[in-house]
Amino acid sequence: MNAAIQARTHPATWLLLLPLVICLFAFAHYSLAANILANYRWLLAGVVVWHAVFAALALWTASNGSRWTRWLPCLAMLPALTGLVVFAGPVAVATAVLLVITALGIGSLANREADASAATSLMVGLACIAAAVGWLLPLPAHYRWVYLLLTVAIIVLRRRDVAGHLRSAGGTFNELASSQPQWLILLIGAASITSLGLWLPSLNYDDNAVHLILPSQLLFDGYYHLDVQTQSWAVAPWANNVLHAVAMMLAGGEARPVVALLWLLLGVIGAWRLARALDASPRVALAVAAVFASQPLTSYFTTTMQVDGASTAILLNLAAMAVGPHRNKLGAVVVGAICGLLLSLKTSNLIYMLPLLVWLVAAQSAGTRIRWIAVMLATLMVVGVSSYTYALLVTGNPLFPFYNALFKSPYYPLENLRDLKWMAGISWRSLWALTFQTERYGQFYPGAAGIATLTLLPALLVDAVRRPAPRWLLLWVFAAGWLVFFYMQYLRYIFPALSVLAVLGVVALARLVDRRAFVIVVFVVVLANAALMPTTSWIARSNHWAQLLREGPSARDDIVRRVIPERALLERIMARNPDACVLMGNPKQPFVGAGHGHAISMHRRYDPELWQARNQANADASGQRWAALLAKIGPSHVIADSAQEELLVNTIRKKGYRLLDHEGNLQTWTPEPSQGYGCNSRFMPVRNQSARVWISVER
Repeated sequence: MNAAIQARTHPATWLLLLPLVICLFAFAHYSLAANILANYRWLLAGVVVWHAVFAALALWTASNGSRWTRWLPCLAMLPALTGLVVFAGPVAVATAVLLVITALGIGSLANREADASAATSLMVGLACIAAAVGWLLPLPAHYRWVYLLLTVAIIVLRRRDVAGHLRSAGGTFNELASSQPQWLILLIGAASITSLGLWLPSLNYDDNAVHLILPSQLLFDGYYHLDVQTQSWAVAPWANNVLHAVAMMLAGGEARPVVALLWLLLGVIGAWRLARALDASPRVALAVAAVFASQPLTSYFTTTMQVDGASTAILLNLAAMAVGPHRNKLGAVVVGAICGLLLSLKTSNLIYMLPLLVWLVAAQSAGTRIRWIAVMLATLMVVGVSSYTYALLVTGNPLFPFYNALFKSPYYPLENLRDLKWMAGISWRSLWALTFQTERYGQFYPGAAGIATLTLLPALLVDAVRRPAPRWLLLWVFAAGWLVFFYMQYLRYIFPALSVLAVLGVVALARLVDRRAFVIVVFVVVLANAALMPTTSWIARSNHWAQLLREGPSARDDIVRRVIPERALLERIMARNPDACVLMGNPKQPFVGAGHGHAISMHRRYDPELWQARNQANADASGQRWAALLAKIGPSHVIADSAQEELLVNTIRKKGYRLLDHEGNLQTWTPEPSQGYGCNSRFMPVRNQSARVWISVER
């Protein structure tokens, strides 16, 4: 009997279930269920029962050799697909299909090497789309008909390669549905819970304050303003926002679920691919994908445009490519495009990416290595540096607003931006605290990290001692994750590291314990993670899905009005007057995203100039400084909270503003037309940097 079989049957391997028991005890001890509302528990129970019934049917039909077995996973998927079409909208679903096919068509041009997988082609295609649009952002060339025409042309010209990728993906799904229907249904169940975030409108703080600005400007104005004074993150790495903009241009309106769905699918596929690259069987690889999909933060990233979920999806696929058997045959353009996409998503991805890149360089043959590196770096630069280039041209700081004490841009305080709220420190207990005291590491509730990493880490450590591939991956992801965590103890930033550890842990567990123990651990981990999904944010904790299921898609507008009334008011203003100039009076609610570049906040970090002006205006009880500031800006509308901003409201009343609209205490005021108020030509146009940048480039 070989060592692998001995490891599976040795009684001591049941000790690897002890971490799960400890985690479940801690689950109760720390009262993690306190942040899970009863109506979400009923929703979760319904999802579990639905998929359990189909898993049981799959067991029965498979044992009888029925040809209907392979259809059961498709039927199990119906509620999730129906919810996606109904609540995200059929246009969003059609746009997602269109974007996938387009990216496959572009990516397959470069991806003709040994690893000619659909996932790799999709990533390369998305990288090329983000790069092309990113370099052209300031030019007035972004029209919906142009995007649709180019998309149709690419699909028509590349239809054969796209069809080949789709047939291959469909064949893999059919094979798994026939041979491993129960495990595929487990993955579908986990992904069904995760996909709930796609039903919701964009309620996230950062989405409405930052991420929606670029897409909405392209859709409504046809170009990007590069306005770093109104929004200091305007030239931060923007690939994810650019892809959301492409989706909006194709859909004709906000389409956050489109790109979020793509990252979710790529993450699930990446977890599967990494498991298979580590010699896991299809059954184990499906279990790995289910554990990844069930992680609370995987679901969180379907509710927002924040980039760490996208980074995780790409890093999982890149890690699979780096340890796969064909790593020495990967094309330089393919690797350069994927690494460029990572860089254009987030600068800190360099920490995760560089070790894998070095490993891939070392895998190339000595005779072609120099040329491979040159082509790869050239591709990486073309794909990855558009935001850094424009940041340098506009502000003089390629990393703006970071490290401004070094670069000394006049558009931001001379400081090295760092959020000191998330400096809980690092110790040997950090992983435990991340799991059960998660509120110390971000705007989360206890349990948002899930229990997968902590439960599976002992098995991973044992497997890493025995096998080189898990050992090197463990060292890589631990070192990279530790460096990111050392800089700031924020859970979202180390989600890529936790996800890779979870993948390695499931693969290790499958090698070390018998089938019964493996099934128990995987099922309990998936169920516990899915139960903890509401702990990832106050948005998820509120369980808006209950209202959606009761009232239908029309409830989305009511949810926006209740949760983020600033956005509801701003959308109504822009619908009446697309050229409006809107001042958001509350600096703590800088939700200007729906204003497509015509709304201004007074947030301390986003617009330091107006924040200081606001403080000075509030120091003058007479209201004269507020009147002078309003005259300088020349807003056509002011959104203010009558309960919190009495001085501002009293000033605009005295100046003859009239109340136009309201949501509770939040009011929209507008000056009488006879006063001639409008967007001041000496204020907003000066902040629009796009024309100045292109003129300076031409010179």
